Amino acid sequence: MLLKFEASSELRLVDPSVSLTVLRKIRLSHLPDMTMTSESSGKKCGEGDRKVAGKSQRKVGLVYDETMCKHDTPNGKVDVECPDRIRVIWEKLQLAGVTQRCVVLGGSKAEDKHLKLVHTKKHVNLVKSISTKKKDSRRNKIASQLDSIYLNGGSSEAAYLAAGSVVKVTEKVAEGELDCGFAIVRPPGHHAESDEAMGFCLFNNVAVAASFLLNERPDLDVKKILIVDWDIHHGNGTQKMFWKDSRVLIFSVHRHDHGSFYPFGDDGDFNMVGEGPGEGFNINVPWEQGGCGDADYLAVWNHILIPVTKEFKPDIILLSAGFDAAIGDPLGGCCVTPYGYSVMLKKLMEFAHGKIVLALEGGYNLESLGKSSLACVQVLLEDKQIHGSSETYPLESTRRVIQAVRERLCTYWPSLDASMASSENLKNPSAERNSADALLREVEELKSLMAARDGELEARRKELKAKNKELEANEKELEAGLMLIRAREDVICGLHAKIESLQQERDEAVAKAERIDKELQEDRARSQEFKEDTEFCLSTLRREKELAIMAKNKDLEAKEKELEARLMLVHAREDKIHAKIERLQQERDEAVAKAERIDKELQEDRSRSRVGNGSFAFSQEFYEDMDLDELEPLSPEFNEDMDSEELEPFQVIKKNMERSHKKFIKDMECIKFIASERARVL
Repeated sequence: MLLKFEASSELRLVDPSVSLTVLRKIRLSHLPDMTMTSESSGKKCGEGDRKVAGKSQRKVGLVYDETMCKHDTPNGKVDVECPDRIRVIWEKLQLAGVTQRCVVLGGSKAEDKHLKLVHTKKHVNLVKSISTKKKDSRRNKIASQLDSIYLNGGSSEAAYLAAGSVVKVTEKVAEGELDCGFAIVRPPGHHAESDEAMGFCLFNNVAVAASFLLNERPDLDVKKILIVDWDIHHGNGTQKMFWKDSRVLIFSVHRHDHGSFYPFGDDGDFNMVGEGPGEGFNINVPWEQGGCGDADYLAVWNHILIPVTKEFKPDIILLSAGFDAAIGDPLGGCCVTPYGYSVMLKKLMEFAHGKIVLALEGGYNLESLGKSSLACVQVLLEDKQIHGSSETYPLESTRRVIQAVRERLCTYWPSLDASMASSENLKNPSAERNSADALLREVEELKSLMAARDGELEARRKELKAKNKELEANEKELEAGLMLIRAREDVICGLHAKIESLQQERDEAVAKAERIDKELQEDRARSQEFKEDTEFCLSTLRREKELAIMAKNKDLEAKEKELEARLMLVHAREDKIHAKIERLQQERDEAVAKAERIDKELQEDRSRSRVGNGSFAFSQEFYEDMDLDELEPLSPEFNEDMDSEELEPFQVIKKNMERSHKKFIKDMECIKFIASERARVL
């Protein structure tokens, strides 16, 4: 009785809407399994453990990677979606000895091209950039713009590992290398939409795996996929990604509360059945309230999911395995037991040749999470449900929801006859357990158990009386301590006020530092740009200067060659002039010699012709000093006295001298010109 009370109290703390009537429906036979601690796991669950002992005939893959625990809150604050979720599952499986019977796979990072099958390029790049942000404040800014998301330096890697690990185990099951598998991953995925992260989810792990099989591995001949989502929250992201796809049948059973339960709105309503080719391939079973348990879920399985699955005939089943509908979950407010999960899974394994892959979604009560996960792995290994029983009845609201869903979907799935199954079958999903004999046996068992519990309670009452006395003594001490605590509270209040003031100053300082950092980055960018422009200008000037120098050098070389050529020409002309001068000098000497000879002949002729005082004496000195113009004005008398025959030699001499003089003058001018040109060139 005490165990039942503790379990019931825990439920009422989770969801006040759970009525006492619902709580009384929980059989005592469930409680040892639900309240089992690590101390009692070897005894109270010994019977269940023995049933899964021995060699397994099925190859079950388990994916676990400690790296996914790096995804955590940036400030270290405890959150329900914490790293301990997957650690607890792994430790539970190890303690039960099932990991040694499974094929353990390491994590595998998803490829961008596979993520982009269901997510936009912008969203993939955003998640990838999380790990490159240097400051938590920038990651917090991104997270603040999203719905129920926290980020840190390990979030990006964990998201890639979660999606890639689900793809990995799904591919191995589809290939036949494994019979089935369980991907123990985080962050979860079924809330993530194509362009938005939300509800703890960054990538939609199951949707990525389904799209991978359909689009990247056509050789595996997977034509139809059933995605079952039993997480307490609606898988809005998965629904939207396959809204128009008839190859994927989406089945989600979740708490809806007429749209007031997360993720809020009408997306999880039973009227949302798909669109276009996908119309009728989206099935929502929305709970109207909390408190749903094994009987409610099994009723949905028997009256909706199983008939539809028989018609659909999937090639593989992907299960978004959220365990937040389990007893004690702080978010779900329902009471599904590990036994209930094992029965639901066992029923699904009857399809697709048992090819089923579980991908962890939610589940935030660590004790229930570990036990429920262990129960599912035991089913995968043994292909049979764990030891237990469920004699609770479904809620009245469950019958209404099942009826509404069947009426809405019967046009798409003929197996869902619009006429409701008998209320007796709904009250007890297991027909063989609904007999009067079973109920009587149960009553007898309860009576005997209650009698034993009464004895225990009497002993406990005596113990409580003794403890009450101790408590009264302790109460006085507590009152004194309370006085001290109140005094300390006043001090603490003052400290809190001071802390808030310091926190505000710190926030302002951080904001100022970020602003300064931004300005510094802008200044650095401008400085870098100015530096690049300056270097470009300098390099351009250097190049232009080098080109100018090269051009000038070429001009100088050309001029130098030209001067050398001209100098050679001058030297050649100088040699010619020297040769000509020598020739002229020789001719002059010959002319002088000839003139002397003529002069001598003239003297001889004068002496023979008896010329007296009017003799005309020619000498070498007279000839050289005489201007040729002086030869013109010879006295008429001289001309008259001279006979024409006598005058003729003088005229000849004059002409020759005149010709020689002109030639000499011309040669001298040429020599002067050559000398001046040579001086100018040099």
